[in-house]
Amino acid sequence: MSHSITFGTDGWRAVIAETFTFDNVRLVSDAIAVAARSLNPPSDIDRNALAVGFDRRFLSREFANAVAESLRGAGYRVVLSDRATPSQTISFTARHRKLLGGVMVTASHNPAKYNGLKFKAWYGGSALPEMYDAIASSLGERNARDGGAIAEENILDDYIAAIRAQFDGKHRLRILHDPIYGAASGIPSRVLQCGDRCLSDRGAAEGSGTHVDTIRGEVNPSFGGVNPEPIPENLGAARDAMRSGNYDLAICNDGDADRLGILDERGDFVSPHKIISLLALYLVREKKRAGEIVKTFSTSRLVEKVARALGATLHETAIGFKYVADLMLARDVLLGGEESGGIGFGRFMPERDGILSGLLVAEAVAHYGKPLSRVIEEMEQEFGTLHYDRRDVHRPMEQCARLIERVRSGELDDRFGVPLANREEKDGVKMNFTDGGWLLFRKSGTEPIIRIYCESPDAARVQSMLDRAVAELDAS
Repeated sequence: MSHSITFGTDGWRAVIAETFTFDNVRLVSDAIAVAARSLNPPSDIDRNALAVGFDRRFLSREFANAVAESLRGAGYRVVLSDRATPSQTISFTARHRKLLGGVMVTASHNPAKYNGLKFKAWYGGSALPEMYDAIASSLGERNARDGGAIAEENILDDYIAAIRAQFDGKHRLRILHDPIYGAASGIPSRVLQCGDRCLSDRGAAEGSGTHVDTIRGEVNPSFGGVNPEPIPENLGAARDAMRSGNYDLAICNDGDADRLGILDERGDFVSPHKIISLLALYLVREKKRAGEIVKTFSTSRLVEKVARALGATLHETAIGFKYVADLMLARDVLLGGEESGGIGFGRFMPERDGILSGLLVAEAVAHYGKPLSRVIEEMEQEFGTLHYDRRDVHRPMEQCARLIERVRSGELDDRFGVPLANREEKDGVKMNFTDGGWLLFRKSGTEPIIRIYCESPDAARVQSMLDRAVAELDAS
């Protein structure tokens, strides 16, 4: 059967009303129903039950209803969320209720014109690549069965209760929350059992003693004209609110709440690299948690330095949280993270969680009793300051490939002003320099784009190296 549906590492995403249509959603849902029959979960998993959830995007609820109907028609008992919910709620529901898995209607941090489907497995994390291969192979198939049913339920409350159990409840903080109109709206205040007020209606703190103000918390399928991704260029509203208010930190989430961005008390963005490192320090040194730490190939060496000082085993994976999750399933992983703001905690579930990770940062700030900027400064005094940036450069695929070969061959070893220590190839080609800095070149296999990552103890050198890398690309 001819179609234009393709699957990435975390499911299917497409433009609404172009490829992401009700007909295609039913087509993919039917394929999920067929492919899921081939899964081999543990014996205590209900092979005939799946959860379905949705975010706040345009028509997400209606698309979720279509997914649920397709699965019901294939004989599955469907637990359908009765409200918009974070992606990790579907992972939690599958894991907590021992369901075969779940389907989440979301395009995560992509622009508003997109929507998508993610499949979550019984272990509480994203499906393995083999599952998406099976779904793709099953497109056009339909296996109608009797016995299906749909139960619309509030699945969010159990997730919130589980998150709440991770905290000591001793916070006294003023938190700004910016869900960027996404599915995280209202959840931090419910977890902390405190007041959640708009900026014009502040009052005395309740419950835990912590106060949460929310901006951009209403439903807005256009996301206010920005991409729902918690990176500096999309957080102007949060930055302005921080600088005009009196907050200890801002927790910002993407559209389906599995990623986070953090602003300190001054409104300055704190990179995910520093947040991963801070959480490792806090959990191991202060909360006396044991376990291994995982970082991806493009994540800062700061994480490596912290892990070494803590005596924790560090693993480095290819880029993508699915590789982090694979290790969480196989080993005793305390914390794993990636440079895009996805952070997860293996003992909770093998899934990134922008709400849990954000609230753990808040707990760390409360514990240290210092401004977040000071906590980060002291961490850098102990482990050194590293500066990081990345550029995504659009060039023809052949040109990107030529640059990669030049890097691999050693032709560019002396072009960046610092002696080369060695090269690594794990996911792209990384040049490691003798001063502790590095450059990583990683081309896309499907798009005319190359991603160039750089880290150095010298901030100016990061930009000069990236400039030189782009110049070498243009000369390739």
